[in-house]
Amino acid sequence: MPTRRELGMHEMWCGADTSGEPVWHVLTPDKTSTLCGVEKEEESPRRDTTDRHCFTCMKSFQAVVAR
Repeated sequence: MPTRRELGMHEMWCGADTSGEPVWHVLTPDKTSTLCGVEKEEESPRRDTTDRHCFTCMKSFQAVVAR
């Protein structure tokens, strides 16, 4: 069975939006940055305090899934 990395799975990461508010981003398969280009930082203690998602990441993710 292929590993998650081999499948190119994407994971969610809670980071900040342009205003500094917490928002869920979609990580690239290598987990170093997000689909919208934000560099991943250490996990935030406010990880589960939002249900907001990065619109740019979600739009990019839809395009990846549609392939």
